[in-house]
Amino acid sequence: MKFMVYTRDRDDALAVRQANRDAHLAFVRGPGDVKVISAGPWLSDNGVMSGSLLLVEASNIEAVKRWNKNDPYVLAGLTAKVTIHPMGGWADF
Repeated sequence: MKFMVYTRDRDDALAVRQANRDAHLAFVRGPGDVKVISAGPWLSDNGVMSGSLLLVEASNIEAVKRWNKNDPYVLAGLTAKVTIHPMGGWADF
């Protein structure tokens, strides 16, 4: 099953994001129960990385929640909010 993981960074947390980016990238590229299909930061109106959008595949939403709790960004306290939604379908355009 596919899921969308949408995160919003804490205000003024760009330094935390930058300090943990390499560890985060290694985490999302690593092996495990959750496969990342596509991911990237989303930008504020002034072009600053302010959160992430990840499209992932996993057996269920609980697996995604467990996986997300181990993301170096989450462990470093970067995220203010995480929203996880199942995807109803998938299409490549």
